[in-house]
Amino acid sequence: MEGKLFLQIFFLQLLGHFLVFGQQQCTKSGACSCTMSDGKVVDLEPLAGTDGQPRFINQDGTTFFYYNPCTPFKKGDSGECQGEGLAACQYDGNGYYDIGDQSSLATSYDTSTGGVIFSYTSGQSQRRSVVNLVCTASSTPTFTAKESPAGSGIFVMTISSLCVCPGRSKDCNAAGAAGLSAGSTMCILLTVFVLVYVAGGMLFLRFARGAEGTEMIPNYEFWADFPHLVKDGFTFATRPCRGEEAYAYEKI
Repeated sequence: MEGKLFLQIFFLQLLGHFLVFGQQQCTKSGACSCTMSDGKVVDLEPLAGTDGQPRFINQDGTTFFYYNPCTPFKKGDSGECQGEGLAACQYDGNGYYDIGDQSSLATSYDTSTGGVIFSYTSGQSQRRSVVNLVCTASSTPTFTAKESPAGSGIFVMTISSLCVCPGRSKDCNAAGAAGLSAGSTMCILLTVFVLVYVAGGMLFLRFARGAEGTEMIPNYEFWADFPHLVKDGFTFATRPCRGEEAYAYEKI
């Protein structure tokens, strides 16, 4: 009984951690930065070019993409990329096009990938740039860009670097690395717990109590009944949504 109670409490706590992790956000807190729910900051200032030229350039076929966080730049002798406050520009062989302005920056957090997203919209058209920030161990950034899907006016860019990790140091050295995310840490702890629980429990039951077959599975009765417990819990929790009382009593 105590073993079952411990497992129930453990999984409830684990579920709570994942729910909190799923609610993570990165709220815009500067011209090119945002602050995570845990207080860590993602700031692209160390990656910004300050000489009036774009820090990042990528070629996709015959199309060139230019991006510079924080600091505006200009590209070409004429066209949309000669305007003020430019963050991203596209050149398709025929001309330069504004695909994102610095002042339009919006920040968000993708719970499916655990990455921060910087988005920009153009002041000249409906074109939009989405910059995915991928945290890596290398302080040397890599940059890719493409229009996706083709002809949509949505330009997807990716920067991979230690410099985009939440809470990294300004100079992006190894000491400022963010390390494992909360979700990764929880997954590792869960995996270790399951391995120790299953392997250790089976060895103990086999050699200490002489168990065989399904008797070697730790808390076998609990796990066999677990799907029914989940079903009962779901039914109980959704009763109010179906217009049913949480507790039902027989009429006297």
